[in-house]
Amino acid sequence: MIISDTHRYVFIEFPQTGCSAVARELMEHYDGKRILFKHAQYHEFLKQASAEQKKYFSFSTIRNPMDVVVSKYFKYKSDHENYENKKVKHGRFRKFISPGYEAARHRFIVQNDASFEQFFLKYYKLPYSAWSILSHDKLDYLMRFEQLSEDFGRVLEKIGIEPVRELPQFNKTGLKKKHFSEYYASPEARQRAVRVFAPYMQQWGYEFPSDWKESRQVRGSHGMYALVNAFRSVYWKHLR
Repeated sequence: MIISDTHRYVFIEFPQTGCSAVARELMEHYDGKRILFKHAQYHEFLKQASAEQKKYFSFSTIRNPMDVVVSKYFKYKSDHENYENKKVKHGRFRKFISPGYEAARHRFIVQNDASFEQFFLKYYKLPYSAWSILSHDKLDYLMRFEQLSEDFGRVLEKIGIEPVRELPQFNKTGLKKKHFSEYYASPEARQRAVRVFAPYMQQWGYEFPSDWKESRQVRGSHGMYALVNAFRSVYWKHLR
């Protein structure tokens, strides 16, 4: 999480959405400094913020979940984050559970030379969600990964800061050579994608490709999404 008392903003770093590039730019050029830890959540900030800091302009990022999962697959495949030796420093249970969870997925892909669809169909069955559901709707602005540079410029304008330069790319995932939607090639993968992603995508204003007939035939399980999110919210807010 990045804060500036000079410019009165707080940036919540949300994983796999270009947040590293934004955080780095804020610290290098816009008086930002790190507080708490990377990927700390907004409610954690509010617990320790002063009355004045709670009024700061708050913003974060969001990304199409279909793209997130494709990007995650290629990170596992290339061992982008050294999953076999990865250590997590923060979280009550996450620092114990997450490394083994991530390493198992990495090993499945590498040992089986698994395709994206094999990975996706094995590990994604319940409705997709992320801790954005906790407080992203309470923030002042959400930057979309798909137009991150433009949205970053809008944030600076809203805060009242003159931009130093265009936002540079940082920490870009390798190996991905085509648009993320093309990796969901088979009818089975597309049908699963609609069931898994539809509720989250609807919540955050994303749409399936216009040529996907499956998106008109299969509805996301909004009831299951709400049920699963009730448990996930407890974990993300109190146990993570």
